[in-house]
Amino acid sequence: MSRSDFLSTRKFFLDLLQEHAAELEFRGTTRADFESWRAAFAKRFRECLGPFPAEVPLTHEIQWEVREEGLVKQKVLLSTAPYTTVPAIVLAPDHARPKRAIVAIHGHGSHGKDPVAGARYPEAVQDTSYFQYDYGARLAKAGFAVIVPDCRPFGERSDRMPGERSIERRDPCNVHAIKGWLLGFNLLTYNLWDLMKCLDFILARKDVLKDGVGAIGLSGGGAHAMHLAALDARIQATDVVCALNSYRGWGIGIDNFCGTQFLPGMFKYGDHAEICGLIAPRALMIEMGGFDYGFPIEHSIAALRRLEKIYAAAGCSEKLSHHLGYAGHQFYDPDVAGFFRRWLPFDA
Repeated sequence: MSRSDFLSTRKFFLDLLQEHAAELEFRGTTRADFESWRAAFAKRFRECLGPFPAEVPLTHEIQWEVREEGLVKQKVLLSTAPYTTVPAIVLAPDHARPKRAIVAIHGHGSHGKDPVAGARYPEAVQDTSYFQYDYGARLAKAGFAVIVPDCRPFGERSDRMPGERSIERRDPCNVHAIKGWLLGFNLLTYNLWDLMKCLDFILARKDVLKDGVGAIGLSGGGAHAMHLAALDARIQATDVVCALNSYRGWGIGIDNFCGTQFLPGMFKYGDHAEICGLIAPRALMIEMGGFDYGFPIEHSIAALRRLEKIYAAAGCSEKLSHHLGYAGHQFYDPDVAGFFRRWLPFDA
């Protein structure tokens, strides 16, 4: 082997993968194995999350309200942290009967929350047609109170200030994630904080049941959903859509990730399967696309098999379900409303 074999930086990382083994990859079979592993991995997960922003009073402003399609649709602005406003759409059936709450998280796209909330301007409609993206609106029509926020740096929380040009030829996720690392925090962690504050807000409604909420997200939204459910035990049912994979295959393997979808150092200890394993024994649905070339299906299947072992060891295999769709990178809706109704019953 010559020195020229080691010139490529990309090949350098691929070569490192050949010898890499995560320190806390789950290898157990029993409930005791699960409990011991969970304690150790949860500690490292929390370390990798790093600091949250400072606490501020959770205040809000309702910008507008529309009643249509049997729903009340509100645009709200939430103050969640210093120098932080989170715009969100809240959708709920237009009645006072008890409802379950769900946070519906958008993926990596210019229009943020809007397609997920069922917005009907042309660009949002186009996103919905590509990705079957309006799962927030669908779940509200199925009877849930749904909050659909913008995460940094998408939608109204874009990378630029009004009048500024966008960052040319660079993913703003990466640019702003690096800024956060310079200041000692993770952009994903700050987004998770905002999402937890969105849960605080919707759970304060009189018509929302308090003992368990749901989370759903596609792609980057699925990455946020898995991390959020691993962190916040209030989430009793989670649908991770076209996001479960492996840092080995999806990240380092084909470079299909960004700075809002991972925690620095996490792969030293575990992978997506382990992060989702922290959700056990709570309910988890995994959706995958057989032709989702951004998330190689062989790695998604391998991660699912590892996750099945974690749920089996935890004694809750019935809480893990999956759907493989005969299409690409999109929401599949394998009776997701039924999934949430099963694990978040309205009459609890």
